[in-house]
Amino acid sequence: MRWSNTGFNEPILARGFSIGSEACPRCGSPTEELLKIEPGMRLSLASVSSDEDIPEAACRQCFEELTRSVSKGVKLRMEAQAREQNKAMLWKSRVNLVKQARQLMSQKAYSEAAVCYEKYLRILEMVFNKKSGELTPEVFNNSKRSKEVTVITSVYWDLFRIYDMSPRYGDRQKKTADKLSIFVKYSTIYPDILKRAESFSRSAKHPEIVRQFLRSAGGVRGRCFIATVVFENPTSKEVLLLRHYRDRVLRKSVHGRRIILIYYRYSPRLAGYIAKSPTLKKCLRPLLRFCAERLGKTS
Repeated sequence: MRWSNTGFNEPILARGFSIGSEACPRCGSPTEELLKIEPGMRLSLASVSSDEDIPEAACRQCFEELTRSVSKGVKLRMEAQAREQNKAMLWKSRVNLVKQARQLMSQKAYSEAAVCYEKYLRILEMVFNKKSGELTPEVFNNSKRSKEVTVITSVYWDLFRIYDMSPRYGDRQKKTADKLSIFVKYSTIYPDILKRAESFSRSAKHPEIVRQFLRSAGGVRGRCFIATVVFENPTSKEVLLLRHYRDRVLRKSVHGRRIILIYYRYSPRLAGYIAKSPTLKKCLRPLLRFCAERLGKTS
């Protein structure tokens, strides 16, 4: 209790700044009690809502709302951390699934191999928050994960052949062919897969599906063979610039399309030769980078 100038006893608040009618710094409502927001609570609130200015004190209603926000924010943060940890564990487990599937393929246990491959693809969808069948090469633009495109291509290729063994899986084979035709264009095994597919079309139980895949994968080629080998990344800036120039400039003229046809006829062999020489790749890299940047400005 405290003795005031008026002679009346006034209670001192245990957690407050003032007595009387004041405006709450947060909501502006008049209040007789402002509750102090401790530094620890302010820090927690800042991590939950970075856009809101946290006052030093607030009315009781605002204080309770902020307290609930902290509790909810902590819960959401813990859930988010758990999800990220789960994704990290799933991402690591994918390697063993692919190894297991390939071992089963060598043992001709094709059904079991298909199950492992399907689990692998599902894990990737979960890690990147994609629905079933929504994986695209663009998901792996991150240079650290761009090599995964080649692994995915090999997985789709094996599934493509497995599904060909039974007429019951005709629809699955068609869907797999569609995905394979998309991913193979961004992979480093593009020529090898096309060569295998051409050979496979002569012994496949569903040759029409294989031929359709070849048309989809070979009709519009999505990669620059030499540039991909030189920069060792199908989604590097230089490769994308060259691909952009091809699609926006060369494809629009007769002479440009002839250049593309000639390039795709001879570049796989040149790319194979360059791939075996780290020194040659190192020498060609600045030249191709210069060309890509200049051509990128004209397209």
